[in-house]
Amino acid sequence: SHQLARALHDRTALDGYWTGVPAADPVTKRPLYRWLAHLSPQPTLDLPGDVVRHNIVMPLVRRVAETVAAPPQATDWRHRAAAWFDAWAARRLPSDLDAVVGYENGTRETFRAAKHRGITTILDAASFHHAWQDRFYEPVESEAVHERINARKDDEVALADHILTVSELARESYIDAGVPPESVTSVPMGADLSDFAPRDNEKTGESEPFTFLFAGHAGRRKGVDVLLSASERLRQGGHAHCVQFAGGQAEGVFQDTNTPIEHLGYLDRPSLASAFRRADVLVLPSRHDSFGRVVVEALATGLPVLVSEHVGAKEVVTEGETGWVVPAEDADALAEQMRWCIEHPDQVRSMQDACVATAQDYSWAAYRERVTNVLASVVEGQSSGRNSREK
Repeated sequence: SHQLARALHDRTALDGYWTGVPAADPVTKRPLYRWLAHLSPQPTLDLPGDVVRHNIVMPLVRRVAETVAAPPQATDWRHRAAAWFDAWAARRLPSDLDAVVGYENGTRETFRAAKHRGITTILDAASFHHAWQDRFYEPVESEAVHERINARKDDEVALADHILTVSELARESYIDAGVPPESVTSVPMGADLSDFAPRDNEKTGESEPFTFLFAGHAGRRKGVDVLLSASERLRQGGHAHCVQFAGGQAEGVFQDTNTPIEHLGYLDRPSLASAFRRADVLVLPSRHDSFGRVVVEALATGLPVLVSEHVGAKEVVTEGETGWVVPAEDADALAEQMRWCIEHPDQVRSMQDACVATAQDYSWAAYRERVTNVLASVVEGQSSGRNSREK
């Protein structure tokens, strides 16, 4: 949303950016805002203060809920806070807009107000359709709360004139749920590549063992159990390798494993880039991942990627040139491709230039160009349709 707001502002098309995190240039706001911006983990933008409205209630409720409540109750209150933000925005929505862009679980009432005013409604969906997600993991909240959340999501989808997704895979999940194909457009995410420069060519075949790197929260959703099983097969077959894990981990995910692993812990961006440059292949065998920005970041350093077919960023991968795509939840297929990499280290390293070149098409600058073009086309199409119906 930060990048979209910046893109619209650059095109003088941003009427307002209403958000729960500080986004304006702090010097254009009052002392309280500057203090909150200083505390926020999110970077601010150079947007002028008069176009940014910061609603503090939503993040405050979320912080308190996560601190004092158990996960099921915290999830419930996070969504209630989003609904409160939505109602707050709906009451203040101007009438002289061409379009309003909203986000899941926080835009139903805003979309209703927009439809009443003849404003185009665009849902910017960060993940898969909830029906697809529910096939792969159990929600932490109660069944009643989960049904209420999904009902709200369904209302938002029904009220949206158009839906943006971050990958073709995510787009397919909405089409499978019954959304007309012409009403859903994939706009691949971008990444800040400033810290992810390509490695020098100092890495030689003498480095041992061959190193696979996983970056993200290690858990079932990311397919870490599949990766551990594949690694165990390789170990039993005598294929020397190491699997590094950068990031947090779900409880018990590494319990009773005999795979050769190394825990790097949480890494800041420069440290993660260094880990990419030291590794041989990034592995992301997720059960569902609407995009997977870490794929682009790895490619930018020249690191080939091995992903499952349920990773949205698979569309970035050119088979055998910048990486490989294997079936999801298939430890045998994953192990076989990992084995090939171990046995062909020179061919793996020769992919560096192609990886770096591919990543450049997925910078945030490229995303801003793509998304504003899509939005302009959507608004123009909706306007033309309304004019035709009125005539």
